[in-house]
Amino acid sequence: MMRATTFWTETAYVDAGFQPDPSLRIYPEGEHRGSDITVLFRLNTTPDEQLAIADKVLAGVQAWRDGIAARVEGERTAADELAAAREEIARLKAEAEAAS
Repeated sequence: MMRATTFWTETAYVDAGFQPDPSLRIYPEGEHRGSDITVLFRLNTTPDEQLAIADKVLAGVQAWRDGIAARVEGERTAADELAAAREEIARLKAEAEAAS
């Protein structure tokens, strides 16, 4: 079992290699900087098997991304609602002061 921990940055870089030896190389800290993760297929992996594996990886990464996007959207919505509430409070205070 291989286990590694690394910290991603906004400059993360992904390099995909194709035939004859498909590979996926990920540089979490930016192009050719820091550690990298390289994913290769065994030599006897058929193209159909490679495609099935790539589809599973893609689905996992898409689910990961969608979860992050949902959290960001939820935080953005909460921040927008808080800003709107503050504006409404300021408006009501101004109305109350003008009425007195």
